[in-house]
Amino acid sequence: MNPSQQESIVIVHNKVPNRLRVRVPLIRNKQTFAELLKQGLFRDAEAKGIYHAEPSVVTGTILIKYHPALHTEEDVLQVIRRVVDNITNGTIEIAAKHKNPRLGKMRPGAFFTRELIVSIVGNVLAGLILAAVVTG
Repeated sequence: MNPSQQESIVIVHNKVPNRLRVRVPLIRNKQTFAELLKQGLFRDAEAKGIYHAEPSVVTGTILIKYHPALHTEEDVLQVIRRVVDNITNGTIEIAAKHKNPRLGKMRPGAFFTRELIVSIVGNVLAGLILAAVVTG
């Protein structure tokens, strides 16, 4: 991330103790990046005192709650900047619970085909049952 992007990660609101709202332009209108940021904050070794992160893709901000004995506002900003750097560089690790192990074993296009067949068969069966109930 270039220095101007780092500088655009700023505190928007800090009037409530131990709570920050931080502007992170990377997550504006990007749900995937917002989830990666949240996940990255909880997985970062230096972010142990951050116990709540709630991104908003509409405003491009993230609400952070942290333990004041472990972090200052500047510490929290540095952690966010580091995680954003990892996201932009493609070096963030995705948690196992967010991976679907079946998708890696399927042939390309198989997921779409299987889903399409299930959808069509389900709709045909529902139509036949509805027709039987209405005419019966």
